Parts: sequence; C-alpha cells; structure tokens
Amino acid sequence: MKWPPYLLKLWFRNGRHSFGPIWLPLFILGPVFLIILLALCLIALPFVLLSFLFTWRWTWWRTVLLSVPAFVRILCALPGTRVDVGDKNERFVVAFY
Repeated sequence: MKWPPYLLKLWFRNGRHSFGPIWLPLFILGPVFLIILLALCLIALPFVLLSFLFTWRWTWWRTVLLSVPAFVRILCALPGTRVDVGDKNERFVVAFY
C-alpha cells in the first residue's frame, strides 16, 4: 500500500539570496490542515443546505463523492515527486518524501 508523503522540502534561490532547504513535516501539518478544513466545512454547511433548499440541484453530490478516491490516489502518488523551476540565477525546488 502506498502512503501519502510525510515530508516536504522547499528550496529558494535568486540572484542575491539563497533560502533553504526547509523541511516541513507533513505528518504534523496534515492533521492541523484537516481540522481547519473540517471547521470551514461546518461553517459552510448551512449555506450549502440553503442552496439545496432553493435550487433542488442534488446531482453534483455524485461528482463530489467520486472525486474523493481520486484525490486520495493522487495524494498517495506524490512521494518521490520533485518540481524544479528556474534558470541559472533563480531557482525554486519542491520535493515530496
């Protein structure tokens, strides 16, 4: 079974400054992000229910429910991904471990 990434490495460099690498522990930041996301969903819930009441459009729930497994598969495929953008003077690197 593949697991989601547990570390994120960020590295910045421009013509005068170099900053990094910064190691962010995603196994600590992930639960905090999920708690914030849950709070935002609870705040948005009355507005979603009101929109259902006035529009009667229930068909988009199927799309939302089918996109959750796809999001989890993408998240679990991230370890080993490295994004390196820049030229000889400026550089930005993001790597998932």
